[in-house]
Amino acid sequence: MTDGPDKLTVSDPAWQKAVAREAVIRPLILATRISRSDAASACKRLGLKRTRFYELVAKFRKKPVTSSLLDETPGPEKGRRQLSDVQEDVIKLAIEAIYCVRERPSISAVHDHVLRACHQRDLRPPSWKAVKARVDQSDQRQLVKLREGTRAARQLFAPVVGEYSAQYALQVVQIDHTLVDLLIVDAVSRQPLQRPWLTLAIDVASRMVAGFYLSLENPSSTSVALAVQHLVLPKDGWLASRGIKPDWPVFGLPDVIHLDNGREFHGKALVRGALEHGIDLQYRPVARPHYGGHIERLIGTMMGAVHLLPGTTSSDVSSRGAYDPQKHAVSSMSSSNG
Repeated sequence: MTDGPDKLTVSDPAWQKAVAREAVIRPLILATRISRSDAASACKRLGLKRTRFYELVAKFRKKPVTSSLLDETPGPEKGRRQLSDVQEDVIKLAIEAIYCVRERPSISAVHDHVLRACHQRDLRPPSWKAVKARVDQSDQRQLVKLREGTRAARQLFAPVVGEYSAQYALQVVQIDHTLVDLLIVDAVSRQPLQRPWLTLAIDVASRMVAGFYLSLENPSSTSVALAVQHLVLPKDGWLASRGIKPDWPVFGLPDVIHLDNGREFHGKALVRGALEHGIDLQYRPVARPHYGGHIERLIGTMMGAVHLLPGTTSSDVSSRGAYDPQKHAVSSMSSSNG
């Protein structure tokens, strides 16, 4: 017996359909009973029959992750393989000529155009469903821009702007990397190695550090994943293994993770893994670091403390003066986080 489709291998349209379902169904299952009016509204929004809707609700109650709402057999990819290159070109041209205009024609209008074009070329016409699948696979931001204008596309797809505020813990978590202003030494030879990278997460509402990952390797999708893991899991065992007595009562799934635009933050595993658990990833505008103000201030505060440690490289050469960080470095790292 299989566990169902894999969230990392299904097509983007199939995954986006599951994401849309999760956004509607997750809030509904918080109630003991879903009212008939709420069920009818959800069916209308998702284009589902009532029986299929309740099947999905049952699956999601049993396993409340986005991938549980995937269709067992994604249709668009299968349909895509059944069409010839000529048929694909006809659909593509029809989308560009008919669908991408400010009058916002329907899929049926595109399909009608495809039927006529296929008849003229003596081609087997594709189904309405196949045409819709190609529209769904198109660049959605570009479609909205052409159909509704630049402003509508910006409002719908632009990264979140402005400085975040949050009303409760784990509503918004910001994550970023920094190269620590401190030389690390080898635990055995005590010889200077390099400066470590810190991936840090802050809970915006409480201003508490929610998780981190420290590594000698450059930031990557792995360091992001490990920082998120540290953020989500309880810290009791982590603290006890290091003989740290104070509590660290921050853990759980955040509603939103706010990130910059580094490549490591856009990997499919992170994007789909977050959506799997109902976490919304939001990216700040390029070259505007002040939009990540909370994490930037935290990093600045922490580096200020680091500058008091032996082996600090300071924030720049001029402030270091005659101090030699390699000569004074004493801090080492274990192989585990922190």
